[in-house]
Amino acid sequence: MTQTKRAFTVDSKTIIPGITAGIVVGIIELTIAISLATLVFTGELAPFVSRGIGLFLFGATIMSITITALSSLPGAAISPQDGPSALVAVGAAGVASALTGVANPETLYATTVVGIVLSSLATGLIFFLIGQFKLGNLVRYIPYPVIGGFLAGTGWLITRGSLEGMLGHGLSLAALPSLFTAESLFNWLPGAAFAIAVLLVLRKFNHFLVWPGIVLGGIGLFYGLVFARGMTLDEARAAGMFMEPFASGGLWRPFLPSHLADVNWAALAGALDSLAIIPLVSLIGFLLNASALELVAKRDIDLNHELRVAGLSNLLAGLGGSPAGYHLLGATALSYRMGAQTRIVSLMVAAVTALVLFAGGSFISLLPTSFLNGMLLMLGLSFLVDWLYDARPKLPLADYALVWVILFVIGSIGFLEGVIAGVAISILLFVFKYAQVNVVRDSLNGRNYHSKVERAPVQRELLAQHGEGIHIFRLQGFIFFGTSNGILSRVREILEDQTNREKFIVLDFHRVHSLDSSAVSSFVRMRQLADLHDIYLVLTQVSSLNRRQMEQGGFMGDKHVQFFPNLDYGVEWCENMLLMKYEASTQFIATGLKAQLRRTFPHRDLVDNLFRRLERVEAEANVPLMRRGDPPDAMYFVESGRLNIQLETPDGDIVRLRSIRGGTVIGEVGMYLNQTRTADVIAQQKSVLYRLTTEGLQRMEAEDPQTAAALHEWVARMLAERLADNNYTIEALLD
Repeated sequence: MTQTKRAFTVDSKTIIPGITAGIVVGIIELTIAISLATLVFTGELAPFVSRGIGLFLFGATIMSITITALSSLPGAAISPQDGPSALVAVGAAGVASALTGVANPETLYATTVVGIVLSSLATGLIFFLIGQFKLGNLVRYIPYPVIGGFLAGTGWLITRGSLEGMLGHGLSLAALPSLFTAESLFNWLPGAAFAIAVLLVLRKFNHFLVWPGIVLGGIGLFYGLVFARGMTLDEARAAGMFMEPFASGGLWRPFLPSHLADVNWAALAGALDSLAIIPLVSLIGFLLNASALELVAKRDIDLNHELRVAGLSNLLAGLGGSPAGYHLLGATALSYRMGAQTRIVSLMVAAVTALVLFAGGSFISLLPTSFLNGMLLMLGLSFLVDWLYDARPKLPLADYALVWVILFVIGSIGFLEGVIAGVAISILLFVFKYAQVNVVRDSLNGRNYHSKVERAPVQRELLAQHGEGIHIFRLQGFIFFGTSNGILSRVREILEDQTNREKFIVLDFHRVHSLDSSAVSSFVRMRQLADLHDIYLVLTQVSSLNRRQMEQGGFMGDKHVQFFPNLDYGVEWCENMLLMKYEASTQFIATGLKAQLRRTFPHRDLVDNLFRRLERVEAEANVPLMRRGDPPDAMYFVESGRLNIQLETPDGDIVRLRSIRGGTVIGEVGMYLNQTRTADVIAQQKSVLYRLTTEGLQRMEAEDPQTAAALHEWVARMLAERLADNNYTIEALLD
């Protein structure tokens, strides 16, 4: 692990909040360890509860030391967690049931602890490997409002748990009237008032001495309330108002290799169904907590690094008998709320848990439970305020409503169910929203979008008259059942339009990522319409994967379905089909170049003068006429054949810039600008051309200025027409 770590700072702005937060979080982790150990070591295992507390405290100590040294998140807290511990408790109950009647009670303890060790080692190994192979970032696919709902649900559970801790019983509608008795009010109202006051203070002030004042003032306040009632400390402790004292002496009873002799492996095998899923539950819990901590810390966390750190801490703690654990969301958030983003926090947590582990913790009995519950209540309320109040103007209504839905599911059913419900609803919302996105990026036709083929004027006129029959749809994104039907509807509208009998539907897939089976079904229906109405479907730049998917769904090329490598070639094919229908040949103009020029030259009587200065040239197929970088020594009038202006990319691909047919000119721009050739010109088929050299043009300008002026006017008009065509295309794309 090469993660850069933030160095310790020695100024009071770091030390004082760090020590204060570390002590508070350490005490919280003590209560967590006690409660979880009591959960596991109960029933037949109850005689071993002190050892169990020692195992949990050992885990909290080792994990805190590891995270202090290696974590990329200063101030983070880590401890054995409730999810894995609950599964351990189920496994322990199974072991106890299988060993009923066994004479040696150490067998039950040893078998349970070995199950804990194996599950923790497996969890640590899986965490470490997932982080090592950089798979932790998969959690970033969880939608933002789902994380918000998770945090709101966490806030509610913390709020409810802290209130129940102050009341001494659970919250329910039946118990609601009892909350307002004098006894109950004394139990929960001071803690609730303290939590609300702290929350309001923190929203107004951010000084580093605020939290020490809150801690000392809060403890003093609760002592004052006890004495105001005339109660002694013993009476208050008997009433549950202070922490129970630990037994004197240390709690650490290490599990040694010699204890393996007491393990009943058959009973352990019977509990594997509960223990085996601990790594999965731990992984889900860690990733959810880590994502939520990014929002709390207001910065990105290196999830893969933290997975490796958590994995290593589980491996080390597991060897000592600790259950699996990972980053604590609530405790870490509390330290950040206290302004303690420093490694001093986790170091102090390790010191507090180690002190109790090895020396006992009678001093813990001096802490008012209402103070600790009030701190937790403040944390829970802060989560609720963040996501139910502060987030309202920041989130769209649907996302904000989703936070409430997740909160309700978590509060009424459970965490995992709430997250699953949130993800499912997010997917449905995404599908609905994406279906509203227009998958047709541009809608064009053959009048405002042409292929890169340079055609004779007579052909351009025909395409201008009939080009509206070529309907071009440039598609984008992911085509699925929510968007493919929109394309089909557009095609149906075109077929119902009787104003133009020529219909070519061009679908460009250049920006289409992928499509699903329902989209293929829509294309199959388009093909049926094409057969019925005798129209052509032209699909361009379809990826091999998408085409294979189409063919598997029954959509294949035939008379009415054509595939082309890009939009340019597809539109050219449609233009050629139109021109052939109206007997405008795409191969050559039979009347010859002189007759062609007489249709468009400014002064027809000067065409003969021009021809006397031209040199007839025949270009064989696949032979270069010009190369990029050649000098601009001539321009060529094309009588027949076909030439391509093209570039070769660094990858070796050939990109067609323009295709030149009979009745046009090539090389004029370079000659007029006196610039070297910017692309290659290759004869695609045998072509007949007439060359006018630079010297020939200069002689014409000197000896026959009237013909030269007519030529310049003809070239200028041709370039203007090209520019106008480009402008029409740009305007169509901008609409």
